[in-house]
Parts: sequence; structure tokens; C-alpha cells
Amino acid sequence: MKIRKIFCATAGWMIALTVVGAENAPSLVRVTPTVKAVAKAMPGVVNLSTEKVIEAPESGKFTEAMFTRQTGYSLGSGSIIDPSGLIVTNAHVVRRAIKINITLSDGKRYRGRIIAENDLNDIALIKIIGQADSQSFKTVKMARPDDLMLGETVIVVGNPYGLGSSITKGVLSATSRKVTYQGKVLFKDLIQTDAPVYPGSSGGPLINLAGDMIGITTATLRQTQGIAFAIPLERIENILARWLIPERFNDVSLGIIPAVTIKADGQPFFFLADVIEGSPAWTAGLRAGMEIKQIDGEKIDSLIKLSRKLWKIKFGEAVKVACANNRSYRIVAAKISPEDGLHMAVTRLGLKLYPLTAKLAKALHYPFRGGLVISDYYNNGGAKPARGDILYQLGDVTINSQDDIVSALRNSHYDDRIKAVVISVRKRNDKYYLLKKNISFRVR
Repeated sequence: MKIRKIFCATAGWMIALTVVGAENAPSLVRVTPTVKAVAKAMPGVVNLSTEKVIEAPESGKFTEAMFTRQTGYSLGSGSIIDPSGLIVTNAHVVRRAIKINITLSDGKRYRGRIIAENDLNDIALIKIIGQADSQSFKTVKMARPDDLMLGETVIVVGNPYGLGSSITKGVLSATSRKVTYQGKVLFKDLIQTDAPVYPGSSGGPLINLAGDMIGITTATLRQTQGIAFAIPLERIENILARWLIPERFNDVSLGIIPAVTIKADGQPFFFLADVIEGSPAWTAGLRAGMEIKQIDGEKIDSLIKLSRKLWKIKFGEAVKVACANNRSYRIVAAKISPEDGLHMAVTRLGLKLYPLTAKLAKALHYPFRGGLVISDYYNNGGAKPARGDILYQLGDVTINSQDDIVSALRNSHYDDRIKAVVISVRKRNDKYYLLKKNISFRVR
């Protein structure tokens, strides 16, 4: 350390300046807001790799390339949004996934399970499995959905290929961008940035200089430079709010589906997007469209924070909801009546299923060690699955057991169309390949 004296001739004063040693000087200059933001977010950003099924083209013509099963294919990134190990990413990142491998920024590896996915909105929710119940993961903090400033510095944070980190920086170029395909508007709320988005970073967070996530990086405009898009937080939170409910996780019914929208003045408006008929919330008098102000006496300022509270509610626990009509509603979580998923599949879908055992999976040359096999289909209209197909997904729910059938059909109504994904085995030249098919069922 050195002391230097500096004399100002015009002012006639002198100061003593402490000069930090060279070994410490870089920390004063190099720790920029970008460095701090990345350091805050990076522990919650993960790499996602998988074994996946290649889709067949619509022509249906059989070629060996259609049905390739790829192992260890690195798909993209994701963000841990809850200490229990919930991860949000793009749906296209985990589409066709058979097995999901998760690598944290510190190199630790886990297996993952798809909780829900929404192809239309390109959002998926994954749960880390196999960890200790007491284990807590670092998370990526979410900003407020309305907290966006044109021209502010934004950072694309990824964990591609399990290498640890990938960082690109740019500015927030625009909000509410429309994306059309063949004349149809697909999205009208995208965030635009000039920060480069590479394939391995897709699904990871777009963060601001506070280190908070403002969106999920999703795509770049082909044959252009400096134009990339991210899904905004408002849409992400509203999709997650439909999934982060006790009905999906804890086999109990509360009955409320919260949502948020940004008003013209830029303020968030929290309300009930849906109230499940016959649920404790319905019985208490809550209805869709009501504005909600507080939960258990705490003011609602974040939909994701509210969702984290709701999905962990257990049987017998009570929740007090205060609405804008100056009324409060006390809701007690009830046990969901046991239902036979296999029976529901027959009566509501005309679909006869039976469990896929390890022995049967080996005989059918499936890589799965669980799931449900289609043995018959009685419903009229629409594409028909084949006997022996695996029912892989129903609605937003990945099907592993008959309990998942109950979850998928719980909120469906007569004459609804529910999308499904089935997987078939095809054999050619003594090799077995997997084929994914998208179909839909009419609910009876």
C-alpha cells in the first residue's frame, strides 16, 4: 500500500491519497453490476439434457431417421424457482423427453421429472427427484411482471452442455412484440432484446441488473442479428399458477386458481382466474373474477410467491382469502375423494388402459419402467390410438400412473377436447424405434 500526495495549484490544497496494492485493485474495477447480477442468478440456473424421441413428419412415411432415440442430448437451460427443486424452462427444451438429467452450476447432477408442460405457451415445469427432503436449492429470484424499462441492460444466463455458465448481454429493445406464423398471431407479449441467445441457453432466464428474472429466453429471429425474444414474466407466472396448486401435488382440494394482469396504469391486478366447482373455495363463496387482496393477512404483491404458498398446503390446513368486496373467506383444504383413474379413462375418454410392468416393457421393447398401455378405445370421433401405445401425456399432465389420469381429468368438462401424446414402438431391420403421436380425446 502506498500514500501519495496530490497538490492542486489553482485551489491551493493538498490531499493524501491511499493507493490500494495492485493485488487488490482489480476487485474495485471489475466487479461491475453485470458481474454482481450474474453471481446472484447463476447458482439457480441449470443445464437440462435428456434422452428423447424424434417426431415423425405429418406425411407418416416411415424412415429410420424418424424414430431415432438420442441419448445424452443436451437441450438447454432452466431456472430453479423454488428451494424444493422446481424448475421452469421452455416446453420445446423438454419436448419428447424420456429421461431428463439436470446439472447444477456447481456440477452436481440429478434426475428430473416433468410436472407439466404447455406447448402453446412454450413453458414447462420440472421437479428435481432423488434429493433429500431437507435439501434446499438456490433459486432465481423473479422480478415484478410490470418492472421493465426500455433500454435497460439485460443478461441472458445459461448453463449449456453442463459447462457451468454462458453469459451474453444486451438491452431490452421492446416489449409486447407480436410473433406470427402463416398469418396467425402466436404471441403478442414477447420481450425483445439484442442479447445473443445460443441454443444451449434457451429456456434459461433473462435477468436485469438486479439479478432478477424478467423472462425466459426462447428464440432468435432467423437470418438476423441482434433480435432475440423472451417469454415475459406475466405469462410465466399465470401458467405456473395453474400448476402450483395442492390438487396437483398433495392430493387435497383447495379450489382456487389465482392470476395476475397488468392494468393500464402499470399496476398488477390479482384475481381468481377460476374456482373449481364443488371445491372448498366454491363452497365458501369464492367465484372466478373476484379480485384478491390478501392471503392469511398478508398483502399479495407477487403471484409466484402466492403460488409457492398454495402448492404446499396440506390436508386440514386453512387459508383466509380477503377480496376487494371487503369480505374474507376461510377455506379448509379437503382430502380429494379417491378415484380410480383407470375407470375414469374408460367412462370419460372411452380409453381402456392397464399398467406397464417391467416385464411387459421389456417384451414391448419400451425404455420406460412405468406408465399406462392402451388396450382398447371406444370413443367416437377424432384420431384413434393403437393398441399397445403408451399414453405419455394427457392435457398438461405427464402420465406415469392412474393417479395422473385423475389429475388430468379433474377439471375437464363434458364435450371438452383434451390433447394427448401417445408413443408407439416400430421395428425396422431388427431395430426398434419410438414414434410420438399427437392426438386429442373428446371428454364424455
